[in-house]
Amino acid sequence: AGAEQSFDGGVTWSAIPGWTMVGNTVMVPSVQDGDMVVVNAVNLFVNAGMTFTTTNRCRGLLIYGTGSLTVNGTISMTARGCHANPMDTAVTSNTPVPPSDNHTVPTGGVIFRRLARGGTDSNSDVDLLHGCGQAAVDSELNQPVVKGNGIVVAIPIVGGAGAPGAPPCGNGVSNVAPSGLTMINGTGGGGGGAHMGTSNGTNHGGPGSVGTCFSGGTGAGGSHSGYAGIPAHPFGGAGSTFAWAGSGGVGNPGGTGSSPDPHGANGTGGLLIMTCNQLAGSGTIDVKGTDSPLGYNDPGGASGGGVAVVLYADTNTFVGTISAAGGAGNYSSHYGTGHRSGCGGNG
Repeated sequence: AGAEQSFDGGVTWSAIPGWTMVGNTVMVPSVQDGDMVVVNAVNLFVNAGMTFTTTNRCRGLLIYGTGSLTVNGTISMTARGCHANPMDTAVTSNTPVPPSDNHTVPTGGVIFRRLARGGTDSNSDVDLLHGCGQAAVDSELNQPVVKGNGIVVAIPIVGGAGAPGAPPCGNGVSNVAPSGLTMINGTGGGGGGAHMGTSNGTNHGGPGSVGTCFSGGTGAGGSHSGYAGIPAHPFGGAGSTFAWAGSGGVGNPGGTGSSPDPHGANGTGGLLIMTCNQLAGSGTIDVKGTDSPLGYNDPGGASGGGVAVVLYADTNTFVGTISAAGGAGNYSSHYGTGHRSGCGGNG
């Protein structure tokens, strides 16, 4: 990872302190479950075959580009959604790391604004990016008030609802858990856990959790026989564990599975905000949820997708892909492909 610097017409390359490169992935330092990361750039290029992301899950990645943003590789906040209650300003069981700006996210959501030719929005709020961390809040203090001449983006505090778990079913009967739901401009909910019980049982698989402005919802673990599924943890927390037999749900971290079922995978869809003058490239911008692993008995639910906001001021020749898809559910290798966990909701 390096930065191009040109002060006298020449070009030199120097290492960016703290940035790391593992294989073809360049990572900007971030605190796990901590503040939004802010990257300031004139021109940012992500070459084909390269991925640009953060080191850890966090409240988001905010990229300011005063020139061109060319994405031929991948800019990703997939599996970077964080465990945080947007209404907490101190450490709680739902917020391991409080935001450094000591603000809650406003009721209107994570809000930012830009002047925009042809824009008609107005906004004079002083709480831009509150709850995202001091670096993000400070950066937005430079944005002028818009009076019918701008664009205002508000990412809802509450994302899509988590899905209920799969209903009861007998051995050999197809049983598919619902997928998480989608919130307009928000994240997707977590998928429901699969369930295998007796034909006259009343227990269901566990429900997935609702998404937040910082994370897609988490998935519920699978459940078996006469055991009711366990709900996934809220606010981008852990996927829930199995009940009697099954895989764990996808989350931060994934829930525990029963042998031979796997633990749930780690990760939820995160938040990505990018602004630039010219947008170009043919690569990928993604904030996807994480797939559920294949289960032996009762698979856990997948996690929800995040939110990607890409704003350009001048030209847009980007022909690549932007995806906020929820993770895919999976099936039971023991009971067959008709016995599946829920997908995460799309962000």
